[in-house]
Amino acid sequence: MARVAYLTGRSYRGTPLAPGVVPPLEVKSCELILAAGKKRGIDFDVVYWDGMDLPQRGFDLAVIRTTWDYHERPDQYLAALESHERGGLPVLNTPAVVRWNMRKTYLKELGPSAIETVWTEKPDARTVAQAFDALDAAEIVVKPQVGAGSIRTVRLKRNAWSEADLIHGPIGPAMIQPYLRSIETEGERSLFWFGGVYSHAVRKIPASGDWLANVSGARFVAEAPPAAALEAAEAARVRAPKDLLYVRIDLVLGDDGAWRVIEIEAIEPYLFFDFAPEGADVFVGAIARVLGV
Repeated sequence: MARVAYLTGRSYRGTPLAPGVVPPLEVKSCELILAAGKKRGIDFDVVYWDGMDLPQRGFDLAVIRTTWDYHERPDQYLAALESHERGGLPVLNTPAVVRWNMRKTYLKELGPSAIETVWTEKPDARTVAQAFDALDAAEIVVKPQVGAGSIRTVRLKRNAWSEADLIHGPIGPAMIQPYLRSIETEGERSLFWFGGVYSHAVRKIPASGDWLANVSGARFVAEAPPAAALEAAEAARVRAPKDLLYVRIDLVLGDDGAWRVIEIEAIEPYLFFDFAPEGADVFVGAIARVLGV
């Protein structure tokens, strides 16, 4: 039986995780992955990503899953993944892909389907004020170039914000994007590919009165995406690194009626198998092809 290291973090949003335990949000997905693995002769072992002895533990492959604390120590994260590979343990997605995907400047490479963005090393009041004009936006969102879970993300309205609002925003390099009103009604669309094979899509709708689709109260529905959304995602995917074991592409409907890619997640995406359990078989099937089992 093939052995795969299922990489997770030591904590989730500040709460320590015991050995062999995944974050509560991932429990169902993990169960589905482990069950699909047994059918294909693959044994998954949930382990911390920073266990430096992983290459000596007999694993055939390491798959990055719920390493949801990586943004707290990104340099150590990359160093650990690269160390695993040097020790003879292949990691997917590869450390090179992780490095590319970690800083959201990759959006510059995705062509016209990517959401328009102003990039700044210093998100101060002057830069933010200029971004309103550059984006021709009534509202904007300011978020870190390296981050996860909407941490230090702020939404600002033209002529109704102050420098004090930036206290809760990014500390370092930031990105500024127009706030797209459709997020409140249409929500976000997340589309998934495993080993280059399209798997499923989920619509994420914020709770009433909210605008974040990845927080408590949001509603998730497995739903086929509009054809134009799939086309926009594919246009971005062909510009991303090739041979990805997994990738999630998030889109929002722009005010002009065009779908815009707001993120490509090729590091540790939540896979939404709770809502699309059939996706677990597609995911494990991609892993099986890599392992040749």
